[in-house]
Amino acid sequence: MANPKVRPHLKFYPEDSKRCLSEARQARRWLYEVADDKITPMARLGQQDYYIHEPAMLRNGECCMPVRWFTVGELLFTKCWKMEALSSDIGQGWCIVQHDDYSVPHTEFLKTLPKLCDDANSCYGLPHPSRIIGLFILLFLSTALSAT
Repeated sequence: MANPKVRPHLKFYPEDSKRCLSEARQARRWLYEVADDKITPMARLGQQDYYIHEPAMLRNGECCMPVRWFTVGELLFTKCWKMEALSSDIGQGWCIVQHDDYSVPHTEFLKTLPKLCDDANSCYGLPHPSRIIGLFILLFLSTALSAT
């Protein structure tokens, strides 16, 4: 990896190449089956490092939690879980909405967790990103509702 002539040719992220399969990183196992924390847990975008399972802010003001980085061609994407601000009897916090089909291109990321912690309340009126008070699994609920 340290060889400057070899490094540009190495690929570290799984690739969603649709039906084309010519390399191991394009296989379904890399993209869907390997545990999130066992494969590329970080992406450096500009001067900021975005980690999986850490809240981040997008350019449109929404917050999300990246869970897996992958490429489509040369463009870097992440599968995300949505984050929704809510108030409950224990105070303000976040509910994580977990589902499989929410992907975001790297160009849409604005703030990493440390920067979001600094600005969440003072600049955006949002709860502190460490206050996660709920998890909502969309696939489970939709499956359970369709069974009834």
